[in-house]
Amino acid sequence: MQQTLTVLPDFIGERLDVFLQHNLKSVSRTKFNLLIKDGNVLVNGETKKPNYRLKEGDSIAVEIDEEKKDVLKPFKFEVNIIYEDSDILVVDKPTDIVVHPPQDSVCDTLVNALLYMKKELSSINTKRPGVVHRLDRETSGCLVLAKNNFAHLNLVEQFRERKIKKEYAALVWGIVNKDKLVTDLPLGRDEKNRLRMKVSFIKSKKAYTEFSVKERLDGATFLSINLLTGRMHQIRVHLKFLGFPIVGDKKYGVKDDYGELFLHAHKLGLYHPRTDKFMEFVSPIPERFEKFIKEHR
Repeated sequence: MQQTLTVLPDFIGERLDVFLQHNLKSVSRTKFNLLIKDGNVLVNGETKKPNYRLKEGDSIAVEIDEEKKDVLKPFKFEVNIIYEDSDILVVDKPTDIVVHPPQDSVCDTLVNALLYMKKELSSINTKRPGVVHRLDRETSGCLVLAKNNFAHLNLVEQFRERKIKKEYAALVWGIVNKDKLVTDLPLGRDEKNRLRMKVSFIKSKKAYTEFSVKERLDGATFLSINLLTGRMHQIRVHLKFLGFPIVGDKKYGVKDDYGELFLHAHKLGLYHPRTDKFMEFVSPIPERFEKFIKEHR
């Protein structure tokens, strides 16, 4: 289905995605962002970014496909559920599993496992049902998913407004002398490898991370980390830049004998989408952490 809209004087200077949401109320802003990204929204016959500022007389053509049924294949894998109600699902993600399929041929992901477990998930993005944030494949711990579109949009807005509280645990090589560190270093894509991030002041985004020392060990430090922004690989890149690579980090760390990444999403706090009550969820410190700490005390 295609719809064509013309920008009137009242909307001059408005963002493209906000304008679409105002004029086509049956579709969410998140959905419009996806349509724009996929080239299904044209302004005067050209693709634009969601933050494009409108001009009087702009002609906007919107192609909205009918919602497709979820075609993701179930993956026989039992996920540990920390909390569940009719709106949200909080899981304890294990290491070495991707949150959602990066491409259609991949099905051994957390989302596919939840489909195997017959869990209802939001349908705003049928390729990533329920997903409102992610953890790296190698990172374990608390992850929240939306079970319906109302909860999905609410959680996305909470992440956008930085209302979500995220506390991580990490073991790093080296002794961190200061009890607390605040890192304010922008991150951008590594031009030599687009799958990696780096500290950069060009084509970058702000990134804030707070580090607190929980225990100093023999040649290593046990850290508690508050993530104030949610950039890709943020904790790993900041720690590498500071000279304290995470134990077992094959992408940003040093060569060691540890096969798993020692980064864990320990706590997650959010406002419940329906009740607005603040809730905090905890994933216990993993056994691999306890074993490492015991060996390095």
